[in-house]
Parts: sequence; C-alpha cells; structure tokens
Amino acid sequence: MKIRKELLEQKWISYAMEHVELPPGGIDCGEGCNPYGFPPECEKVFREFDPSRLGPYPHSDALYDAIRDHWKDIIDVERGNIVLTDGSINALYTINNIFDTHDSMVLGISPQFTDYYMHAEMIGIDYAPYQLKKEFNYKFDTYEFLSMHFIADRYALASMPGKTYNFIYIDNPNNPTGQCIDIDEIEEIVAKALRKDITVIIDEAYGDFMPKENSAIRLFAKYPNLAVVRTLSKGYGLAGMRTGYIIAHKDLAGYIHKMVNPYMVSELAREVGAEALRHPEHIQKSGQAFAEMKEEIRETLNPSIIKRYKKGEGEDAETIVRKLPGPASGRLHMAETLDTNSLLLLYHDDKDIKLAEEFYRRGVLAIDGYDFKGLDQTAARVRLPKKEEFPKLLEAIKEINAL
Repeated sequence: MKIRKELLEQKWISYAMEHVELPPGGIDCGEGCNPYGFPPECEKVFREFDPSRLGPYPHSDALYDAIRDHWKDIIDVERGNIVLTDGSINALYTINNIFDTHDSMVLGISPQFTDYYMHAEMIGIDYAPYQLKKEFNYKFDTYEFLSMHFIADRYALASMPGKTYNFIYIDNPNNPTGQCIDIDEIEEIVAKALRKDITVIIDEAYGDFMPKENSAIRLFAKYPNLAVVRTLSKGYGLAGMRTGYIIAHKDLAGYIHKMVNPYMVSELAREVGAEALRHPEHIQKSGQAFAEMKEEIRETLNPSIIKRYKKGEGEDAETIVRKLPGPASGRLHMAETLDTNSLLLLYHDDKDIKLAEEFYRRGVLAIDGYDFKGLDQTAARVRLPKKEEFPKLLEAIKEINAL
C-alpha cells in the first residue's frame, strides 16, 4: 500500500485516552473537559428532543444563531464566517488540510497541544516551536516570539533548506500551562504574519475560561490570515457531543467549507450546543471555583509574606496590609497560568522523578509531561477537579512538594 511516508516515519504521540483508568478511589485530573459538566439547562433539550429528527440529515440553524448571538456584543459574526466542526481537533485538522503543505513549516509554542503538531507533521508540515523557558516559569514572551517570527524565513532556510513558514499556531489559553496571552499581543503577531502571508491559527479550546474581550474572534474581520478555533468540549462540558466551530474571514471560511462534511455536527448536538451557549454564567461559576483552588495551590507552594505598613500618625493612622509572594516551600512549582482556567502545569526539581506516577500513587490521574514537546517526566498537566474532590489533589501536591 502507498501509505504517506510521514505516517510511516512519524511516531504517534497523544495523551488522548480511549479508556480512563483511575487509580483505586482516585480522581480524574487528566481529561480536559469541565469537571462541573454542562449547563443544567441542557438536560431539558435532551429530554424534549424529538428522536425522529435524527432520521434526516442535520439542517438546524440553532447553533449558527447561538454563535452569532454569543459574540454580538464583541463583533458581528455572519453565517458565512462560521464553520461547524467535530470539536476543535477536527477544526485544526481541516485548516491544516486546506493549505499547500509542500516544503512548509509551522511556527508554534513548546509546550502546546500535542495533537495539532502531530497532525501537521503527519501531512508533511515541519514543526518549529518557540520554547517556553523553565527558568522563567514557562511564561510566554511575545518579544522573543516575534523575534523568531522576524527571522522565520532565514531560520527555516538555515535549519531546513527549501522550507518556508506557512503557519503560526498558538493555543490561547495554552495547553498545558493554562496561561493566557493578551489580545494586543495576539494582534501584533497576526498583523506581522499578514505582511509575510503567513496564516495564524488561534486555538481557543480553553478560551471560554478567559474574558470574552480577549478572544481573537474580535480580529477576524480585520485580518484575512486569521482562523480562530472554538469548542464546546471544555468550558461548556460537552466533549461527548463533539461540537466545535471555526470563525474566520469569509474568503478563508469559504475554502474551509470546501473541506468539511456538509452535515458536520448532528441535529441533537446543534440544539444542545445552542442552549449551552446561552449560559455563560455556568463557566463563570466554574472559573471562580478554579481560581480559588489555584490560590490554595499557590499558597501551598509559595506561602505569602504578609507585610503591614502604617499610613498616617496617631489615632488616625491606617494599617495597610500587603500580601507578597514568598519563596518556594518545597521542590514542586506551578507554571505561569490564568487562575480561572481549569488547567495548570506542575513541575519538580528532582530530575529523576516521574511526576505523573507520583500523583497516580496518591490517587490523582494527571497527564505526563513527557506527552508534550518541550517537557519531560518531571512535569505533569493537571486539570482541576470539583471543589469537593480538591482536598485529595491538594494533599497529593503537599506530599510531592516535600519529596
């Protein structure tokens, strides 16, 4: 059989699990979907859905209308700007497939979503990531990234003769760290990429956990080289429904439409997804819980130093209390992250430790850092659990921090 040579040569790496094997009595901090599930209002849609609608091909406009309504306070999204997809991963695969991949490269971030660059490499696109630095707590540096972008063509010629950069891929918020890049920085990257005819893919799979105003969707009409990917799997807790979408300039969206199944996303998924989008308060409530948990983790790993200052004199003197980050209490660290996001990256000073295994021994399923380019076994991605399960995770963090 004439199998594509990239498939024959490429080792498949993905943290996607066909079966979730929890440790005995343990908790799942591995899968990226919202532990609080989907908005409860979606249950009514399930109960009242007419099964006979599953006979014909899907034609419901409910999801298109809900997406437009969801973004109307930020930007006017027309039907022609929207492409429905089977979750965000299918969206990424589709975008990769519409471009000429011959002698092309993608500039990404390391670490980031594994399955994107695996697919890119399997269809012949070389992956050249900008490495987030451990010594800077894996914080994204836009200046450094843009510096690499400016020399991209020269870098490509030096490292892989004949190659040119066709794509930039950024997951925002980042998976696995959970950190968020500011929209002004995203726009600067997109604008500079446009000058070089480079397409920018902004993967906002976890975008519902950041402020809506920070979404790159607000930029799509201005930049024809931008494709923004969204999903209802993460924040809206509908991973099993396989519902996602792309928003892009009509010209780019038109090419993407040619590559997708015209009946993408089932009739039921369209109705349930539309109802989910009407309840952003569900994500806001989840995000608040995540922020509280991350603050407890931060206090465990870097206990705050409390400083008190006197402002004024005598009886009118006011005591001002300042809470400052203190030094590390042990050997475990949390990378740069957005507190309202469900994801975080933990890494350990011991070069021989297998962090995911240490968590598993303590009843916590986490994703091994080894599954991400740029990380190793000393790191682990953690998806925060429900508040009632959090004590088990926090106790594991305390024990591992002392190793």
